[in-house]
Parts: sequence; structure tokens; C-alpha cells
Amino acid sequence: MSGYLIYHPTRAEREFDTTVVYHDPMVGNQDPYVWNTKFLHTYCHITQMSPNVGDINFWISCDSFRNFSYLYCDLVFVVAEKAYWNSANTIDCNDPIVDTDEAYNDHYRWAKHEHHFKRRRRYTPKADPKRSFQPQNLERKLIDIIPFLTSQGMTIDNLRQGLRSGFHSKPLRLESLADKLYKWFEECAPIKLYGVQLQNLRNFI
Repeated sequence: MSGYLIYHPTRAEREFDTTVVYHDPMVGNQDPYVWNTKFLHTYCHITQMSPNVGDINFWISCDSFRNFSYLYCDLVFVVAEKAYWNSANTIDCNDPIVDTDEAYNDHYRWAKHEHHFKRRRRYTPKADPKRSFQPQNLERKLIDIIPFLTSQGMTIDNLRQGLRSGFHSKPLRLESLADKLYKWFEECAPIKLYGVQLQNLRNFI
């Protein structure tokens, strides 16, 4: 089992009674998209990756990208399928790939505004809804993965270099470490928010 660490900017935070959700801002393209039974990923870093069914991808943010001291994971995304688009840069709201009206408006429709492909075929990895989740500790905070990664022989310098491409970020391939990190989250994350719960919460935004 393999997968990636994928950097993105610090998440927005929203409270629903006793539940806290970390997510992309509601204005603009949301990717990865968490308000769906099957989490979605279509645009962010997708051309720098070769995601396969079964891969486990971990979306992370930090305090200072080039000199971070922590890596908070806000999404564990187990790839269950790769849904190929009929057209690379447009999709209809009634396309079978589209899961909900909210998913279309928040995620899919942005292909016609940005992220245009000239030759590539577009696809959307969809997450396994039973194995993918947002991990949190008992205080409903995101969990730092650096302690685990360093226990497995990686250094912060390795991580800083591996996640960087020039001045920008790039996905870091984890190989067999992805499975170990997943099992660590199964044990150390007492709160796990799954897509079916988040899709229901989307109705209250």
C-alpha cells in the first residue's frame, strides 16, 4: 500500500454544535472536497501525482511551509475509484460522476473556470467512505504527524525537502509508510469524521 503526503494551506474551521470541521473556504474551488459521502479530489496537485486505487493520501497543513515545525493532517483519503470525465474541462450537473448539487457547485464546476487541461484526460479520485476520515484528538484539534514520521526514521529536513519543488509544494510519495501511518491514525485518533456525516452537515451551511 502506498500513498502521498499532500500539502495545502491552513484549513478554515467551522463548528456544528459539538462537531468541528476543518475544510476549504466556502468561497471558490474546494479541493479536496469533504462535504460528500465519498471525499473528492480533482485539481490540487493532481498533475504531480499518479494516484491508484488503494492508495492512502494524507492532506496536511503547517505553520510555515519552508520551515515548518508541525504537519497537521486534516484528511485521510483512501482512493476507492478514479472517475474519468467525458470532457476534460467541462462537466454537466447531471453527469453520473456528480454526487450531489452541492458537490457540483462547490467542486466539479470549477473546471470550466480554472485548471484547464490541453491534452490530459480528467478524472476525479473518490475516497472509500468507510475508510476515509478527518482525524481529530479529544479536543477536536487536528493531529501532528511529525512525531510518528520521525519515529519511522524520517527527519524534518527530509520532509521539508520532500514536500518542496522550488518555491512551491509537491506531493511526497510515502510508499509502504502510508499503510503504517493509516494504522497509527486508526489507533491515535479518537474522533474520526466520515463523509456521510459531513455531507449531512453541508445542509446547515
